[in-house]
Amino acid sequence: MTAPGRWVAEHWIAVGSPLVSLIAWEWASASGVLREAFFPRPSTMFVHLVQLSADGTLWAHTARSLVRIGWAFALAAVFGVGIGLAMGLWRRLRDGLDPVFAVIYPIPSVLFLPLVSFLVPPGEIALIVTTAVTSFFLVAFTTTHGVRQIDRLVVEAAVHYGARGPRLFASVLLPGALPFIFTGLRLGLGFALIVVVAVEIVSASTGLGALLWLSWQILKVEDMYATFFVIALLGAVLSYGLSALRAWLLPWVQDVAEP
Repeated sequence: MTAPGRWVAEHWIAVGSPLVSLIAWEWASASGVLREAFFPRPSTMFVHLVQLSADGTLWAHTARSLVRIGWAFALAAVFGVGIGLAMGLWRRLRDGLDPVFAVIYPIPSVLFLPLVSFLVPPGEIALIVTTAVTSFFLVAFTTTHGVRQIDRLVVEAAVHYGARGPRLFASVLLPGALPFIFTGLRLGLGFALIVVVAVEIVSASTGLGALLWLSWQILKVEDMYATFFVIALLGAVLSYGLSALRAWLLPWVQDVAEP
């Protein structure tokens, strides 16, 4: 069996369930079970999606959202991994920051927008920083756990054989925590997409969130569903893309995870 055929055979449920859902939606809209004015047929929405792409509207809003996600994710990754590693290594720092994180993390990120606007210039910078908040906590939490789960016997053996300071960090601690770091990055990237759409709905005039909100306000239902589709597609591409990067960079983790 060829590689594509083998992939389809192994993932036929993942491939088939969206197709069955779309076929059911098409039938329900065409037969009147769903009101077509509010639930247009997927075939109609696909045509409209092509039109929005052709005139550049969809590309412009998607590009703006991707730029914001990129900057927010970079901030969350750099600071989240750095602070997470430090919390995993130093108990006193972890004891000091844990209560702060426990208080702040449950607050929805979009609510930080007014506060962030007091601290940084309002507009794009405030929007990006607000988007990064939840992703930062996810990356920091998983990185801390990744360092703490490393077997202390392995660390002691490395120290016994002369690994100390930067060498211990680069040879033992960082590789041991990398699977958890990538898990946090994958979660953080997904939440960056969620939060950026929410923040764009609240405070932006461009981006997928802004297009979604405008489409709903003026009842351009086809635009609204086209935006939904692009957001869902971006989520899948970003999540599976980072998962594939992890499998490529950490093949031993993939081997262990799969029988």
